[in-house]
Amino acid sequence: MGQKKQRKVRNYLLDRRFQLKYTGMVLFVTVAVAGVLGYVAYDFSKGQTEAFTAQLAAQPDLDPDTAKDLEQFAKQEDRRVRNAILAGVLLMTLALGLTGIIVTHRVVGPAYRMKRLFKHVSEGHLEVTTGIRKGDELQELYHSFAEMIESLREQRAEDIERLEDTLIKMEAAGVQSAHITELRGVLNRIRQTVD
Repeated sequence: MGQKKQRKVRNYLLDRRFQLKYTGMVLFVTVAVAGVLGYVAYDFSKGQTEAFTAQLAAQPDLDPDTAKDLEQFAKQEDRRVRNAILAGVLLMTLALGLTGIIVTHRVVGPAYRMKRLFKHVSEGHLEVTTGIRKGDELQELYHSFAEMIESLREQRAEDIERLEDTLIKMEAAGVQSAHITELRGVLNRIRQTVD
């Protein structure tokens, strides 16, 4: 058994266009919704600060230095709310961006392998030469494809057997023809697709 291959970041982007487009759409919606909610939360915080400042101004017996300190504290809290919202949106964007790449890789990886299998079969090889990873998506599609290939192999093996029997009967009947030789060549070529 060989060692497990170490994945490289570029291996996660098998179909850059699809993966980045999908991830970008998710990020756009996320940033838009988080931005609107963040703005509402920050606006609410600022409204609270303004109400608090108005309340401080309505108390003439309050020490001016204390009022100034309380007002600065409220504004500092507004900045903390704003910074927390920005940091939260940034962290959520990074987390969803990475998640988007990984999730799309679980779809694109099997699609990439299936595309290679289609090419292999189109070259006349009726065999499934590779599988897909356990956690990948498109498992049902892959298994349906593998079943289809196995069914085609069985049908082709039956056809080969019938052709072989027919050629043997023709030769036993004394039929001598260049066509029989040609059919033998075709039969051998078909046999190679299932061997």
